[in-house]
Amino acid sequence: MTFQQPEIVGHRGAAALSPENTVQSFRRGVAEGSTWLECDVHLSSDGQDVIIHDATLDRTAQADSPLRTGAVSDLTRTQLDRVLVGEGQHIPTLAQVLEVAVREDGNRIPVLVEIKAVDAAERVVAILQDYFVPTAWQEPDGAPAWVISFHEEPLRRTRELAPQIPLMLTTTATSPQWWEACRDLGVAQAGVRIADARQADVERAKELGVALNLWTARSEEELERALELGCDTITVDDPAWAAVEIERRTGV
Repeated sequence: MTFQQPEIVGHRGAAALSPENTVQSFRRGVAEGSTWLECDVHLSSDGQDVIIHDATLDRTAQADSPLRTGAVSDLTRTQLDRVLVGEGQHIPTLAQVLEVAVREDGNRIPVLVEIKAVDAAERVVAILQDYFVPTAWQEPDGAPAWVISFHEEPLRRTRELAPQIPLMLTTTATSPQWWEACRDLGVAQAGVRIADARQADVERAKELGVALNLWTARSEEELERALELGCDTITVDDPAWAAVEIERRTGV
């Protein structure tokens, strides 16, 4: 069986190898050969960007962190700077993620910036517009960052504020209404959980002319299913492992 070879998205950096959503993890994702990186954004109580997946600290704060619990939205950025989230790593800012999303040859790795807190869209757009020169969004190799979300609202707001930033809507399971939202938002990529993706989703993405992302392959079975369906990008926790497995199956 011949499989399509998708590009690898380093999930929260390289979440299987380093504490997720940390500078160390994003550096590891780069070193392990990710074609893309993905991070998550919440907002602090004083409106600053916070690179963390959960709405609370409870799961990721290490046992000896000075601050180990609480809702991210209830804490200031200064308070969050004290939090340790594994191996002595701190919670980074979006700018810090963008700083390390560069290969040794100087070429940038595009970052999928997932908005978890719906109200974070304006903050994310402001950071991306400040960080990159206007011409960066027209580079032949593609945009340096994308805005993605499970929620339509932050994508719609991003499109209003900065139509040059490509969008990706993601979901656990698709529906006709969800695909219509992809069309209406003008997304460049659609993301679907591997376990819930169907061949009809592959065909619908092709009909709309959007790239398909399947997430997150943590096992050989999940990777095999994603490759059998076919996708343009595949999100993984261990980029080097995924690269070896994909090469073994595709022969490329």
